[in-house]
Amino acid sequence: MDCVRRRPGAQIVQVLFGGTFDPVHDGHVAMVDQLRVSFPSAAIHVIPNNRPPHRNSEVSATHRLEMVHLAMGHIQGIEINKIEVERSGPSYTIDTLNILRKQFGNDESFVLVLGADTIRKMDMWYKPMTVPLLCNVCILNRAGERIGIPSVLSNMNEIVDGALLDNLPSGNLIRLQTPDLFVSSTLVRGLIARGAKQLPIPPNVADYIVKHDLYQDPE
Repeated sequence: MDCVRRRPGAQIVQVLFGGTFDPVHDGHVAMVDQLRVSFPSAAIHVIPNNRPPHRNSEVSATHRLEMVHLAMGHIQGIEINKIEVERSGPSYTIDTLNILRKQFGNDESFVLVLGADTIRKMDMWYKPMTVPLLCNVCILNRAGERIGIPSVLSNMNEIVDGALLDNLPSGNLIRLQTPDLFVSSTLVRGLIARGAKQLPIPPNVADYIVKHDLYQDPE
């Protein structure tokens, strides 16, 4: 099934990179750098969750938002978007997409960035079948890995050139290879709790964590 919807002219692509960022780490920063290369004309929205539906965080959304600002706020073309932090309750992607569609209109090209762990759980999302109607999807493949497509995305049109998305508001899928950085927020939290001094996070984020005594208890 061809889900391509074309529109005349090209506007700035809105790339949506959401996450808990608990905490933000070097892998996240590398992913953003990769997105900037792959979508050079895009505005990249980094969107910290308020409260992810399927897990809890002992660190407040306010702290996580500030750490994202420290890690990425200086990067050209990046917008730290507070849309989920400022919204009460669980952060459902479909709600965020609907709000942004009202803000930007139905003709703007949206690209929702999803990593391997998120893709594998997508069938459990709230209203996942609506996602292809509202945006394009960018799947981030780890080195040597090709992630399977969940059933909710199986009718999307797969393309290989990100530039084509300038004229496509929704319904299309592209894959990107992520940098070879084997780091996760879970790993970082464990290192902090064990008192490690060398951490795969930006130095100003490390200073913030020490200042506010975050992630000190073993999970």
